[in-house]
Amino acid sequence: MRRLAPLIGAAAALVLVGCGFQLRSWDLSGDFETIGLSTAGQQPIAAPLERALRQTGLRFVEAGEDPDLLVELLDSREDLRTATVGVNARTAEFELTSGVNFAVKDGDGKTLSVPRWAQSRRVYQLDRGNLVGSSEEQTLLRREMQSDLVQQVMRTLNAVTRASVTP
Repeated sequence: MRRLAPLIGAAAALVLVGCGFQLRSWDLSGDFETIGLSTAGQQPIAAPLERALRQTGLRFVEAGEDPDLLVELLDSREDLRTATVGVNARTAEFELTSGVNFAVKDGDGKTLSVPRWAQSRRVYQLDRGNLVGSSEEQTLLRREMQSDLVQQVMRTLNAVTRASVTP
């Protein structure tokens, strides 16, 4: 059995490589060398988005410098509302909604992507017997939603950079 484990691992690796599997990365290099992030006020998505932008293959520039590609975070919203009510007229499920309004511009200030909203929604059940667990679930869902929003912004950046390379 011990002799088969490396053989099975190698076979699994060959299958993954053969099917074209690769981890998602964002290589935005092309016509652009630098990228920056501009935020209007304090926005919860700014830190995770900055981490993602630093991994694009472009040099990340701080505020005050002029990047070749700029992501502007214009506005963000978070909302928590009752999704369903139980038999006792008490909340049974909550719906979390998170969104960010953003635009993409080039170094000359030309808009490459008009302002658009990226949104994410999650519904979770309220466990009245375990309110701490429900609170932790809400925190986890908020992090997942931020990750979803970052992915939506990055997909837009990917489309913008591909469109600028293609004549």
